Amino acid sequence: MTHSVSVFLYLLLAHLVADFVLQPYELVRLKTRPIGLLIHVAIHSVLTAVLVAPFMPGWPWIVPMLGAVHYVIDYAKVSSRATDGPASFVVFVADQLAHLAVLAVIAALAGIPLRTTVSLGPPALSAALYYAVPYVSVTFAGAVVLYQLAHAYRTRPAPEELLMPGPRVAGYVERGLLLTGFLFLTPVFWWIGAVWYALRFGLSRGKGRWVETAASLLLTAGLALLFRLGSTT
Repeated sequence: MTHSVSVFLYLLLAHLVADFVLQPYELVRLKTRPIGLLIHVAIHSVLTAVLVAPFMPGWPWIVPMLGAVHYVIDYAKVSSRATDGPASFVVFVADQLAHLAVLAVIAALAGIPLRTTVSLGPPALSAALYYAVPYVSVTFAGAVVLYQLAHAYRTRPAPEELLMPGPRVAGYVERGLLLTGFLFLTPVFWWIGAVWYALRFGLSRGKGRWVETAASLLLTAGLALLFRLGSTT
C-alpha cells in the first residue's frame, strides 16, 4: 500500500504537533503575554521549516509569513472576550479554521498545488507521516476539542478533569484504538467499535456525556474513513 502525502498534509502535521502536542497548559496561559505568543509561533515556525524546507524552495520567506499570520490569529483569539459558553467553542473552531485557511493560501502563494504529493524518504516514512495526521488529530487535538466542548456547554460539572493525566490518556487510548480499527481492519470488524460506543452511550449519564461520546465517535470515525479512502493500494 502506498500513501500520497500532499503538501497540505505536511503543513497540517506541523500545525497539529505545534498547536496540540507542544503547547502545554503553561504555554497556553503564557500566551496572554507577547512572550508566550512568540514562543508558540517559534515552535510552529521551526516545525514547519523542518517539514517543508526539502521541497518548498521559498520556505525562507514562507515560514516567517506563516509565523506572522499565526501570531495575529492567536492574538485575536486570546484577546477575545468569548471565554465561556457556546461562544468560546465557536471562537476555538474559528481559530482553527483560520489557521487551516492560511496554510492553504500560503501554499497557493508558493505556487504549489495543495494536492501535490511529496516524498521525504522511503515509503515507510511517507506512511508514518500520512497516518500521523489522523492519530495526532484524534488523540492530542481530540482531547482539546472535547475539553472545549465540555467547557462551552457544561457537559460535566468540572470540564477541566478531561485534561488531567488519567482521563486524558484514557481518551488517547480509546480514540487511538478505534482509529486503528477503522483504518486497518476490514469493515466486518468495525462492529467491535460500534459495540464499545453503544456501551458508552448506555453507561453515560445525562445528555452532556452523550454529547461528549458522540463528538468523540464522530471525530474518530470521520477522520478514519477520510484517511482510509485517501490511501491507495
